[in-house]
Amino acid sequence: MVTRDVETFVGLGRAVALAAAERALAPQEARELTAALVAGILSGCMEFETYARIHDAMARLLDRAFAQGAAPVSAPADASAPPDEPLGIYLEVVGEAWDQVSIQDEACEGLKGFAGRAFDLGRARFGNGSWFQAPLRVGGAEVLRLARAAGLLVVSVAGPMPAPASDGYLTDPARAPGAFRVVLGWGDRRIALDTGG
Repeated sequence: MVTRDVETFVGLGRAVALAAAERALAPQEARELTAALVAGILSGCMEFETYARIHDAMARLLDRAFAQGAAPVSAPADASAPPDEPLGIYLEVVGEAWDQVSIQDEACEGLKGFAGRAFDLGRARFGNGSWFQAPLRVGGAEVLRLARAAGLLVVSVAGPMPAPASDGYLTDPARAPGAFRVVLGWGDRRIALDTGG
């Protein structure tokens, strides 16, 4: 179940990246939605407001696609842009995401705050070998402090503490660890935060 619902958040993250690349979302709004989707990966839930904002972004993206006629909507070719995928895939993911909507606003706020303080969300990517990837804004010790302050359980820590600007990856704890790994818990849910490798 965890892997399945994480894939929903990853798909939504890729949809947000496409909407931002196509300028259907302002950069600040894209960062806010990215933080909310990281909170979803960590907790398995999503606020109704986040769902509505993503739904609205997809509607704007559709408007742009129809305004362009038959030409497909495709993101610019740079490393942070999502791969060129049919828009219908993202619309399907948004429809399926309804099952993840929750009213746990307070918990989501703390986790969104963690995401915004721990990661450089302007350089975030979803998918491509990990669920989420972005440079860390803080060092390893501060990541642990922020995680605990957000209500995350620090299950285990291994490896040397990373420096700020190290690439951080949220991934399945069953995968081989990076140079540094912290396993974070939210209820029965476990997510690995790796750096380097």
